[in-house]
Amino acid sequence: MLKNNSHIFKRLFFFVSIILIVIFATFFISGCFSTSSVPIEHYKNIETEPINKNASTEVKNLMQFLGSIYGEYVISGQYISKYENYDLPQFKEDEFDANSPRTVFKANELQAIYKTVNQFPAMLGVDLSGAEYGDVDYSIEQAVQWNNAGGIVTISWHWKIDNLDGKPRAFYTKETDFNLANVLKNKNSTLFQNLLLDIDNVAKELKILENNNVPVLWRPLHEASGGWFWWGASGKNAYLELWDILYDRLVNYHNLNNLIWVYNGLSPEWYVGDNKCDIVSYDSYYSNPKRKNYEKDSVNSKAFEKCYNASSNKIIMLSENDFIFNIDKAFEKNMKWLSFCTWCREFVCESYINENGKIVYKPEYNEAYSTKEELVSVYSNNKVLSLEKLIKLRNLN
Repeated sequence: MLKNNSHIFKRLFFFVSIILIVIFATFFISGCFSTSSVPIEHYKNIETEPINKNASTEVKNLMQFLGSIYGEYVISGQYISKYENYDLPQFKEDEFDANSPRTVFKANELQAIYKTVNQFPAMLGVDLSGAEYGDVDYSIEQAVQWNNAGGIVTISWHWKIDNLDGKPRAFYTKETDFNLANVLKNKNSTLFQNLLLDIDNVAKELKILENNNVPVLWRPLHEASGGWFWWGASGKNAYLELWDILYDRLVNYHNLNNLIWVYNGLSPEWYVGDNKCDIVSYDSYYSNPKRKNYEKDSVNSKAFEKCYNASSNKIIMLSENDFIFNIDKAFEKNMKWLSFCTWCREFVCESYINENGKIVYKPEYNEAYSTKEELVSVYSNNKVLSLEKLIKLRNLN
């Protein structure tokens, strides 16, 4: 009798164990057991004093505001394309009036979003690529307009370097033989002096923004540790030295005090230091198959943790993205990005190929990444600040 009972107990124990394993696996896979390494206190203990002691009043005020909403709200953002044909009627306030001024609000990406959610994003992203050698650029004009309308401006710089070898300027490592580490060894070389000249040309553009009282979330030398851009291809030490050169040239030489310095090296090991940046950011793109990978980590939790590991003292923002992260899940997991800023062109706009074989983007929303339903859900979320909500909130402070 005891022998039979023992056998029954063994079988019962086996089945109970299997059930417990299944339950545990279910909870584990669903993320119910996942924990954040980011403490709640992080959002209240961040630094909001600009690293530049001579920072403008506008910069100081914006940093204080960002600190006050960090962990409570998410700033919606959108990059717009660099338009060679920005004088086309479609970009004018009144496309039927030849004398009507251009307006940034008619940018394809902004129109695609507005037609979908009936709101504009709070933050505008533009790029200064080409400004280093005097290329036609409307980014500064657009940034001034956006700031005057009550929005926040963020600027990246796809720096096209000249290797003086007859090849076109380029920012991708694979398209240039420019070797930053070698150039930094000889500061008297023509290549190094031209590097400074490029910075000086960009400084002229940024000075226009300062003269118009525009504070800028300035994100240079981005995605450095990836190595696909020349400023990261020579390794961490060369990148860190270039960061110092860029900061010194813009702040101490050109006296630019309207910049909020955003670190975007992607790796904690490449971090420039708390005394050399104001904000830590990450550019998150999901590799193929995109939708499947997005759903595995719709919060971008790994990216957030990398930023936090770089510095627990800084505001953390998602500075570029394809999919917009899941806002509610991010707050549940205590990974409360300050912002998102979707990249331009095909990431939000439909397109077609014209008779010359050129891709033409339209002011219509493209669902290749976040769907229309998801976009509406994001902009209707009480935690997300659109331009209208941002203006109201800033007026209350």
